[in-house]
Amino acid sequence: MELGRYRLEEQVGQGGMAVVWRGWDTQLRRTVAVKVLHAHLHSREDIRKRFDREAHAVARLHHPYILDVYDFSGPQAQPSYLVTEFIRGQTLRAFADEHPFDPPELAAACLLPIAEALQHAHAAGVIHRDLKPENVMVRDDGVVKLTDFGIAALLDPDEKFTVTGSILGSPSHLAPETIEGKPADPRADLFSFGTIFYWLSCGKLPYQGASPAALLRSILDGTRRDPRAVRPSVSDAQAKIIARLLENDPAKRYQSAAEVKLELTQLLREAGIDDPVRELAAFVRAPQAHAADVRARLVARTLDVGEEHLTQKRTSAALAAFGRALSLDPGNARARGRVDRIRRRERLFRLARRAMVAMVALAVAGAAGWELRVAIQRARAKAAEKRVAEEKLAAERSAREKLDARSRTVPPAAPPTVSAVVPTSENNRQRTAPPPAKPAEVLDVKLHVRQHAQVTVDDRDLGDSTLFSLKLTPGPHRVLVRHPCCEDNSQLLTVTKNQPGQMYKLDYGPAKPAQFEVLNAPRDARVVVDVVGRGPVLVGTASNPLPYAMTQPTQLATVTIGDRTLSIELKAGWVNKLDYAQGTP
Repeated sequence: MELGRYRLEEQVGQGGMAVVWRGWDTQLRRTVAVKVLHAHLHSREDIRKRFDREAHAVARLHHPYILDVYDFSGPQAQPSYLVTEFIRGQTLRAFADEHPFDPPELAAACLLPIAEALQHAHAAGVIHRDLKPENVMVRDDGVVKLTDFGIAALLDPDEKFTVTGSILGSPSHLAPETIEGKPADPRADLFSFGTIFYWLSCGKLPYQGASPAALLRSILDGTRRDPRAVRPSVSDAQAKIIARLLENDPAKRYQSAAEVKLELTQLLREAGIDDPVRELAAFVRAPQAHAADVRARLVARTLDVGEEHLTQKRTSAALAAFGRALSLDPGNARARGRVDRIRRRERLFRLARRAMVAMVALAVAGAAGWELRVAIQRARAKAAEKRVAEEKLAAERSAREKLDARSRTVPPAAPPTVSAVVPTSENNRQRTAPPPAKPAEVLDVKLHVRQHAQVTVDDRDLGDSTLFSLKLTPGPHRVLVRHPCCEDNSQLLTVTKNQPGQMYKLDYGPAKPAQFEVLNAPRDARVVVDVVGRGPVLVGTASNPLPYAMTQPTQLATVTIGDRTLSIELKAGWVNKLDYAQGTP
């Protein structure tokens, strides 16, 4: 069957809008895919516009992880067709149904290129709006490609393409704002990306419903199970990324695909997967064997992390690491032994705390009994004093009466001396209570951190600032410093009595790598970073720049992109934008 210069050889797919053929380009002599609009839909202008929109959307995109468009017949041609590159492979839906992405880090490796594709599309003003596993192709060599921009929104400066009052896309992957008929936004693509990430990581979709209406309600309500409850081998870090992608409020989601790409890269690096593209290709070629290999490497790495936490006496972090190792390998004897040991130690600590509480209670009860005895003794002493005083008064009265009687019969004589003796005994001696315990001494302390950071002292969050004033007792205190540029830094601060009001300097952890986004440059332009004292370092090409290891949170650098050079202050842990157009030839 001939269609212009294309020979249609085999039907390879069919949808509600078009039929897809494997074809042969007789002029350029290459295999292509030809997407032919159904004849009965040609009379519908809205379908022809959608077909035309797909052609124009993809034509403006040139990216290794987006399907290339070669030719378009135009919306008025009959039949109307779209010619693209031909992918030898299957959809992500078909591949994942047959080969689960477990351990879940394989899901992150698979979707990292799609995040990069979305970053490119959004930068070009194209919003996909129908992101789902059926629109991601997995080539036989392991390369993934984003396809089917049939309902994409093209955001040109003079065109605001929005849809109100209608729902376009696949229900299971729709963002809440799309369901509510709000205008298209790149963050809606990120929500759909999150549903695919959840599905690949857990083997189940995040939102379920007995009917389409129930499904849409569950999305609007945000009712879904924690991915770790569905598949325990999902790491805390991966669950956190998924949760942020699936935030119902777009303002709480990642604000760009570049952020998602950076988070996935960091997640994979911490898991020991430094080349996700190579790992994905190996998994596609041999799913079971390579998944087992990745699992074994993750278990070994997680056990090492747990041991390191143990040496640093970070018991909770160590327990989490060994628990993750058990979720990946339930029969791992080393992880099980470490978990049991930590739990035994925690039980002993709990018993010791209970014994201490009991001792304190006994001491308090003893002190209360002692105070009661002192009070009784005081009461008895006062009663004895009262009796002595009364006896003395009675003796004095009796003496006066005798003296008065004698004065009436005999000459007055010297009055008799009456003496009263107050009895004393050991039991009547008053005992005083011990002085109250002196309150713990506190000192005024100032903490200073370069630029700013999130600071926690003894698990008390002080907020984000450069200078913190607080009161601390003399002695050691655990301080944690967090900043996006660097790794978290846990340090021990010792406050001394003889230096009240002293300012203590806090340090960041090791600087994170600097990431790059190259703008307006030829895709194959080489990118070289030159920091004073370190020399030039090649960090890839404009289409695929690699992270650059930093020694400080910020460093001045000269960056060469192809034939142009620009000066920039690199920021560790951030995506640094490099604009080729602003460079000096």
